[in-house]
Amino acid sequence: MDAQTAILRHDGRVLGLVCGGHFMSHIYLIALPPLFPLLQAELGLSYAELGLLVTVFYAASSVTQMPVGMLVDRIGGPLVVALGLGLEGASFALMGVAQGYAALLALAAAAGLGHSVFHPADFAILSATIDDSRVGRAFSLHTFAGHLGTALSPALLVFLAAFWGWRGALGAVGVLGLVGMVAILAMRGPLTGEIAARSAARAKSAPAESGDAPRGLALLLSWPMLMMLVFFICTALTTSAVRTFSVAALDAIHATPVAAAAAALTAYLTASAAGVLAGGYLADRTRRHDLVAGVAFAITGVLFMLVAAVALPAGMLLSVFLVAGFLQGTVRPQRDMLVRARATRGTLGRAYGYVSTGAAAGNAAAPMLDPRPRPCRLGILRRRPVHADQPSRRRLRPPPGAAVTGTLGSTGGNHENRRQLPLRLHHLRGRGRP
Repeated sequence: MDAQTAILRHDGRVLGLVCGGHFMSHIYLIALPPLFPLLQAELGLSYAELGLLVTVFYAASSVTQMPVGMLVDRIGGPLVVALGLGLEGASFALMGVAQGYAALLALAAAAGLGHSVFHPADFAILSATIDDSRVGRAFSLHTFAGHLGTALSPALLVFLAAFWGWRGALGAVGVLGLVGMVAILAMRGPLTGEIAARSAARAKSAPAESGDAPRGLALLLSWPMLMMLVFFICTALTTSAVRTFSVAALDAIHATPVAAAAAALTAYLTASAAGVLAGGYLADRTRRHDLVAGVAFAITGVLFMLVAAVALPAGMLLSVFLVAGFLQGTVRPQRDMLVRARATRGTLGRAYGYVSTGAAAGNAAAPMLDPRPRPCRLGILRRRPVHADQPSRRRLRPPPGAAVTGTLGSTGGNHENRRQLPLRLHHLRGRGRP
């Protein structure tokens, strides 16, 4: 076996472990919502209480990514990701036997803490162990594994619940996480040794870092890292807003049929996953990751401005969402490579934890946006058309003088005329009449 084959096999093993853990983390990410009706029927919980479980999970994951990144830099990524996967798996398994709401809340928080390890630890492991000529593709495969886990999670949980109920479904996926933990722990020794050896080799071959190179808090507050934090917030905000509100916004702005809007969203999500893979190949073939990410993100913005301004036919709307999703997917490996290039030696974990916190903030902020159109002086956004079965205010305007005379002059007139009086006077005032 030649050296190149050995390297490829090694990279395949590392990718299998890291991407497998990331796949499982996204299975857990939306494991609870598909089971809400079953939990409500058995435990008598409201949907507000069930939604709080998800909120607690996301909150615990968001606020702990930065401390976890610092832990990765101190004790190494393999141990941290193994413990995180084990904690998340054990938490979901215990949810399957929990008897009260308080226990579910505590386990959701523990699962969120376990979930927080994957981006800081995984990217640190891949950066340190994968050959530099393939690290962009490694990042894209890692992201794609998360997409795949998110896509399969609802079907998997519902399938398991059909046979074993919601408790059995959560217990089964929890056990899978524990199996993954054991597999990563079995590879921990070789991975840790290799990370140390490759780091030492790169330190010798790379130009010496100047004594004033930013580290710790100075690195995180440096201008390039602050810009990366903002960029992660913006990309996450865009993706989450499109995923959450695109169907509602298209209906509110252009009265787009729900089926056409939903098909466009599906095209966006599918193309985004394909764009992630293509972006990985592109990231390995260019050094201008900033240019690629900036141009792709800018074009995406222009496309969504077009969608907001013009009521596109269904076929063209689908095409625009396809292109926008593909471009948005290509951005992700580029931004990960930018963080890798900026982080100094020994700071990969905290750097990725820092920007991942920004991504979590963007994902949390997007659902608070309001998809309803706002008045626009330039008249760019179209008003929702009025259909025949929806009376228009314009139709209620009376002929000049006639409506007011008839309504005011007949105190004994029918009730319908007296009921419409305020509305008719309102229109007359709007037209400047006394």
